[in-house]
Amino acid sequence: MSQARERLLETAGRLFHERGYECVGINEIIATAEIAKATFYQHFPGKEALCAAWLRREAEESEKGQRELLAEDRPVAGKVAAKFDGMAAMLADEGFHGCPFCVTATMVSADSEVTAVIRAFREATRAFWQKLAAASGRKPAAARDLGDAWMLLYTGAITEARNLGSVWPVEQARKAALRLLAAA
Repeated sequence: MSQARERLLETAGRLFHERGYECVGINEIIATAEIAKATFYQHFPGKEALCAAWLRREAEESEKGQRELLAEDRPVAGKVAAKFDGMAAMLADEGFHGCPFCVTATMVSADSEVTAVIRAFREATRAFWQKLAAASGRKPAAARDLGDAWMLLYTGAITEARNLGSVWPVEQARKAALRLLAAA
């Protein structure tokens, strides 16, 4: 990957994550990345394509972490707790900007390239939670339901943590997820 493309992705990702897709313009990205406008357009046809590329990279990184967590040799409860704990730490460390996929989804049209990337990531994330639930020995339908509940707890907690600037929603969702595991 060229250095200019990498700088664009890094800069846009940071700005989009901190302030949101709608609040960041191409000229600001170009100036902050310290590249020429023509260089931007050599790599991306526009802001939407840049955002989609950034989210694809975020998805790849997240999905890699999900695969690694699934492969770990520890009880399912420990994996669930680790996923929530990791999110709480990330939110606090990054200033409660929230999930880049959730935040960006509210700012783009339903038929955009960005929305397609977000939907694909959300489906992969749903499959991760269902696989994690299946590892607990549940029958397929029960694992699907438990995994879906965990995903909703997780994403809802991230949203509320962002709204409130606090990790307590993630901590409470973690407790609820573990209670569901024990009760299921």
